[in-house]
Amino acid sequence: MTASNPPLVLRESTVHHGVGGTRGFVVAPVRHLHTQVEPSAGGPHILIARDLTPADTAALDLDEIVAFCTSAGGPTSHAVQVAYSLGIPTVVAAGEGVLAIPEGQMCALDGDNGTLYAGLAGSDLHAAIAYQDRALAQARARSAAGTAAGTVPVTLTGTIMRASQATELQEAGANDIGLLATELLFLGQEQNLTDEEQHYKIYRAIARAVGDATVTLRTLDIGGDKDMPGMNLPREDNSFLGVRGLRLSLRRRDLFLPQLRAAYRAARDDGAQLRLMFPMVTDIEEFIQAAQLAREVQAELAAPDLPLGVMVEVPACALAVDQFVEHVDFLSLGMNDLTQYLTATSRTNPALAHDIDPLHVAVARTVRSVATTGAANGVPVSACGGLAGDPVGAVVLASLGVTALTVALPHLADVRDALRRADAAGLCTIRNHALETGGSQHLRSLVTTLLDL
Repeated sequence: MTASNPPLVLRESTVHHGVGGTRGFVVAPVRHLHTQVEPSAGGPHILIARDLTPADTAALDLDEIVAFCTSAGGPTSHAVQVAYSLGIPTVVAAGEGVLAIPEGQMCALDGDNGTLYAGLAGSDLHAAIAYQDRALAQARARSAAGTAAGTVPVTLTGTIMRASQATELQEAGANDIGLLATELLFLGQEQNLTDEEQHYKIYRAIARAVGDATVTLRTLDIGGDKDMPGMNLPREDNSFLGVRGLRLSLRRRDLFLPQLRAAYRAARDDGAQLRLMFPMVTDIEEFIQAAQLAREVQAELAAPDLPLGVMVEVPACALAVDQFVEHVDFLSLGMNDLTQYLTATSRTNPALAHDIDPLHVAVARTVRSVATTGAANGVPVSACGGLAGDPVGAVVLASLGVTALTVALPHLADVRDALRRADAAGLCTIRNHALETGGSQHLRSLVTTLLDL
């Protein structure tokens, strides 16, 4: 958070307004996608593109690219979620004008406000660099505060998308890995998705890196805007409502069984503390079918029990969650897709980038209903997605009764700082506003004022 950082005033630069995807502020020269860069021109750049796929984002060299701005896209697209996990600021839906910014021009990208400032020079450049330096100093101070005075009302877990990030879990102050999106580990290596040994190798490496921490493996969530070119999946008219997530896994046992076998082997051979979470579940029969397959694999391998849960992201699942709590060990609210489906607002359509609202009153009421049902039946309910990693969003989710938040490691310090400021009375006030009025504009103003963020 940069509330104590004086407002940035740039008088001569060109301003491109978009929508913030992931938070942060960066000053660097721009580079366009597919540009051939001379070795002497290496170093941090802001990447400019029409749009990026999750695979494009996962392949970024973080020594070379420190932020990106797209003319199209949406703030909760999976490309943005990959960037969120990697900790790089993003602005999306900034319009065609950003594609005309000259290569190498100095720019400032503000992911908090969804703005790209182009053509920085002179006093504007100095002001932007000073603003960036102050923001970095404040971030380091929050991170250094670590477990200073004050408690948080929920458990904080981390999410990673590269196995190498697992070693950062303890330093970031996360208790466990609350979401390991397994499909992201194979972007650009789709041919290995059916290879049990590849899954086993990765799961073991991550489990060993985090020690006794629990790792929640989300089984493959392929589809939507996560295209896997090497798999040659049929094209669908509406892939977000198509054969994705658990629907695909149950149809493609050659994808599902290697994952299950690898997870149970890692638990058996190394004592890995794993949980299995199934995405895009619509009805209880799907979960029961998946759970039966998991238990058959467990018995075959003489492996220990692994807790089984589902992502609550399909409205049908949320509305029928009372059926699930009788069978699952845990629930996790997938806030990006849940918002998309509840509000009928595409997460990738740039024309709707300003309209998608994860704090819509209907979303808040759904979260409250799921959390309340889980609590009444002794089933923990966590939340993940961009809202969980946003300080204001995290506080609202905590007020609605979730028991844990899954946050990208680079954003944990900001989320923890916000949660520490919230006492029981404040959370009650925020919950009442979320359930009665809702809306990002109203709740952001309320929470920011109430908690002095």
